[in-house]
Amino acid sequence: MVFGFKNLLRDIIAIILFLFSCSTVAHIKNESSQFPDIEFSDSKFEIVLLVGAGIIPETPVFEPDLELSKSDLAAWAVLASGLAEGGETPDMKKLSELALSEGLLEDIEGSATYQDINNVLFSGQLTSENTDAVPSKEEAANFIANNLTSDINGETLLDRRGMRVGPTGEISDVESRLNPDGGSSYYITVANETFPLYTHGRVANGPTDLIQWSGRIIRRSFLKQLGDFALWIYLEAEPVQA
Repeated sequence: MVFGFKNLLRDIIAIILFLFSCSTVAHIKNESSQFPDIEFSDSKFEIVLLVGAGIIPETPVFEPDLELSKSDLAAWAVLASGLAEGGETPDMKKLSELALSEGLLEDIEGSATYQDINNVLFSGQLTSENTDAVPSKEEAANFIANNLTSDINGETLLDRRGMRVGPTGEISDVESRLNPDGGSSYYITVANETFPLYTHGRVANGPTDLIQWSGRIIRRSFLKQLGDFALWIYLEAEPVQA
């Protein structure tokens, strides 16, 4: 009983912290504001999604065309494992060295292959035709994003991030509600489900002012789950028809 109460208390505290952190929309970003160099990337939405999931760190630039290095993969692995939080302009060297000390990689020198990604993030359980190929960073992001829900020994990478797939369909309502601290949060309704948008949430195919999203069609969404409480972490809309 005591253990259950402690878990409940932990969830309540986490929910309160999330609500108070949702007091501003300043940190909501989309593919235009997340990185200045992904505008023409075929994987720009996947890159933004993985930042929202807390796997790709918020560095000043992403450099999508560069080969994925083992040092990059190490930093991503540390964040994906919850061993550290990225935040804005993190110390990439420190993150990669932490991965090394935790045994996530044997070394952090040179380029990473698809098999390296598979081993580090998916316990080697995925099948791929390009195991020995070295992906660019945007190709690596696409590979990871497309396998967020792949079952790895009864668990998914999404599970490890405390996230789940959210509903899709038309946004029937968007409103800005006041928080206890005097700030405000977006509350967005999709498929009759209403959740607040986390202040560090990410959106794609639309402006960061979510009031303008009313009537838009959501084709992909993800939620951060805190006990029985959930927040939008990522919302991706269908393109606006001309």
